[in-house]
Amino acid sequence: MKRHHSIWVLLIALCLGNCSGPEAPPGLDEKLAEEIPRLMELADVPGLSLAVIRDGRILYAGAFGVRSTETGEPIDTDTIFEAASLTKTITAAAAMKLMEAGELDLDTPLCEYLPYPKLAGDERYKKLTARLVLTHTTGLPNWGNRLIREPGELYGYSGEGFLYLGRVIEEISGQGLDEFAHEHIFTPLGMLRTSYVWTEEYAANGAPGHDRYGVVQELRKRTEPNGGASLITTPTDYARYVCALLNDEVLKPETIAQMLSPQVQAAKWGKTELDEHIFWGWGWGVQPGDTGYGFWHWGNNGDLRGYTVAYKDKKEGLVFFSNSENAFALADPLVALITEEPQWSMVWLDWERHDDPERMARRSVEKALLEEGPEAGMMRLKGVMERFPELFGLDEMGRTAGYLVGREKFDSAAAVFSYMLEIEPKRMQAWEGLGMVEMEQGSYPEAIRAFEKAMEINPSRRMAKTAVPWIRDLMALEEKSVEVPDSLLEKYAGSYGPRKITLREGHLFYQREGRPEYRLKPLDRNTFLLEGYPRFRLRFVTNDQGEVTAVRGLYIEGRTDTNKRGE
Repeated sequence: MKRHHSIWVLLIALCLGNCSGPEAPPGLDEKLAEEIPRLMELADVPGLSLAVIRDGRILYAGAFGVRSTETGEPIDTDTIFEAASLTKTITAAAAMKLMEAGELDLDTPLCEYLPYPKLAGDERYKKLTARLVLTHTTGLPNWGNRLIREPGELYGYSGEGFLYLGRVIEEISGQGLDEFAHEHIFTPLGMLRTSYVWTEEYAANGAPGHDRYGVVQELRKRTEPNGGASLITTPTDYARYVCALLNDEVLKPETIAQMLSPQVQAAKWGKTELDEHIFWGWGWGVQPGDTGYGFWHWGNNGDLRGYTVAYKDKKEGLVFFSNSENAFALADPLVALITEEPQWSMVWLDWERHDDPERMARRSVEKALLEEGPEAGMMRLKGVMERFPELFGLDEMGRTAGYLVGREKFDSAAAVFSYMLEIEPKRMQAWEGLGMVEMEQGSYPEAIRAFEKAMEINPSRRMAKTAVPWIRDLMALEEKSVEVPDSLLEKYAGSYGPRKITLREGHLFYQREGRPEYRLKPLDRNTFLLEGYPRFRLRFVTNDQGEVTAVRGLYIEGRTDTNKRGE
């Protein structure tokens, strides 16, 4: 990635209402102005913005680097970022407003306020309550339409639960989630650049994400609020909300005390074993500090990331957002510049530091595969394996190959998968990966052979079982196209929750909110593939009267999801 050596730094004292604070301690601004650009260079982060809180007030805000490496436009303290999972703490506060008004009971099943058709096939979903959502004990996966364990049994992080809670808030209040939050949270706190949905201000000064090698992504245009993930904001706006919690504002003190105190003990990330340092309050992670508990959360939309932590006993904290997949590589040393409190959350999340040897080895190999091609890249990979075999095993190779597929570097990805199979011929995931690469390139017989090899190793593997007939469909489509009447195409066009289907010049086009648009090609009268994206298909669902009621996403790994028309 081309580096922008002229890092534009902006450190300003904020002067807005109750959020103005004391002057910065001597030397802090100089230290940040020197150290943050250095960390950004080491971690390969193009842009970052942060706010620091002292005495329950915003002490100052800082902006470093560029919004986009393509344009070189500098970030300023008004630049808006995707907050990702930091959305959840705002949705939690919105739920608290309804609880305080006596309109939401934390232990009443949410289905009594609003049924959730996505989960209706499992009676256990009727046990879901706001309390279980707020403490991540619903038994739901992060995203998905099925319960993976009994509600209330164990901590398990879930965005799906907050998506459901956001819709319940809308049902109870009679307002859209964004409208409700503006009335009760954003406007009272002066969060003027915060929203659950796309705004024109975001279009003008939003930070696009960058992947780990600086490839710029498009701004995602979210038009439907998601209580678990869709917030856009600035560090200073979000810090105003954190200040409100520190100062017992917007919500009642007793409510805030419950939000920020341990309610459940969290399991270690991805496991069932409990973590001795990490707890969850109502919407917030909670961790022990030197003298009291700190509350924290993180946001990760892949190419846009952020983190916040604050300590109510000291009334201090920070918020930062970055436009890079690499942001968490500098999080630990960055936070250490501002607070000496132990960050057990970062241990729990297991973020790689910028100087982690495994990260440095992987990046060396990936950059060679990306920039120099498969031959030079494989020489680098084999050299790293010989010198540091403990740093670059088969699992790491698989992750690298998957990234190369995402970048459409299919020759390099195929070389990595093939080398994995030289080392371990019965590695099923490598056969599947190789099959996916061949399918993406239109080498259908080779793709079928690779997936059949995967099925020989594991006959019940869903992806391989799905992929082979899918590839045969593609081969048949090359021989003869399928025609669908215009009258039926017109029926399919419409809105299906986050999915939009439009009809233009006799062709259907598909776009999921925040993602690129694809032209649809029919496989039969109601099933379509995405042109240029063979891993996914779309099927339209009709009722007995022939009315189009829903659209179902079909994924090559075997899972499905459904959105009702007009949902």
